[in-house]
Amino acid sequence: MFVFLLPYVCASLWGHVGEDAEKLRSSSIEREEASPHQIKVAFKWGIWELSMEEYLIHKLSAVMPQDYEKEAMKAQAVLLRTELIQALREQAGQSLTLTGEGFEDWYEEDIYSEAFAAWRQAVEETEGLYLSWEGEAVQASYFPLSNGRTRDAAKVWETDRRPYLRSVDCVQDKASPSYSSSARVSRAEYIRAVQSKLGGVYTEQEIWEQVEFVYDDAGYVTKVLFTAEDEDKESAQIDGETYRHLFGLASASFEVEKEERQIIFRVKGVGHGFGMSQYGANCMALNGKTYDEILEEFFYRTELAKFE
Repeated sequence: MFVFLLPYVCASLWGHVGEDAEKLRSSSIEREEASPHQIKVAFKWGIWELSMEEYLIHKLSAVMPQDYEKEAMKAQAVLLRTELIQALREQAGQSLTLTGEGFEDWYEEDIYSEAFAAWRQAVEETEGLYLSWEGEAVQASYFPLSNGRTRDAAKVWETDRRPYLRSVDCVQDKASPSYSSSARVSRAEYIRAVQSKLGGVYTEQEIWEQVEFVYDDAGYVTKVLFTAEDEDKESAQIDGETYRHLFGLASASFEVEKEERQIIFRVKGVGHGFGMSQYGANCMALNGKTYDEILEEFFYRTELAKFE
């Protein structure tokens, strides 16, 4: 799934000298006094330390558009904080170390400037709040845009560990300009991509013709099955999320049209489809819903809790 996972590393060397290092040290002193929970971003040159709330402002600016409604931003801020709290508790520590890949542009950004006002306000107004289920931080899944309905984790993953990730109607998502997309892949390129994923044991004919797409109740592909013509050769499969990433599809909610020399994917929605639709959340905010009401809609019977 396209569910939100954080990469962690252990870093023990500072390894950075000069003006940047001095600026980094001085900017973190007051923050350490304000919050015992630190986020450490490990670069090749050293470690950038910042408070959890400051990290969340950076992260929120990266995952949600600035022109989204404040209540949608606040709902997203709670989910991002929930992810961090879950990770902190798993490591049973006061700090969390993340890899620096993708963080390079953040280092010079001033989150206290006017440009960050909306994101900063959303984080500040939800300070310490996270989403919980029976006292534990939830899997705080989110994505840009559904196909009109979110997905049921219990049915897709065959588990009862995330009962709060139920399927929810998001009819408003169909109004998004990004709702529909398509991709054309040549037959040769398609065959090469699938063969590489299956280890090259399937013939072109088997890959092109002996294929079945399995969908969940929300209309997303859960797996793609390939049947061998030779009975002695085992059938194979690729899960829906892996398959859609093979061809750069916006989501796993797609239909396939084959032509003689190409395959056409007609796609609905953007992202993995589990948890909160960001576009749907923004529509709800525009209609007067508060951030807690938005979260209640997408995460069944969860509660807001305060992280101390």
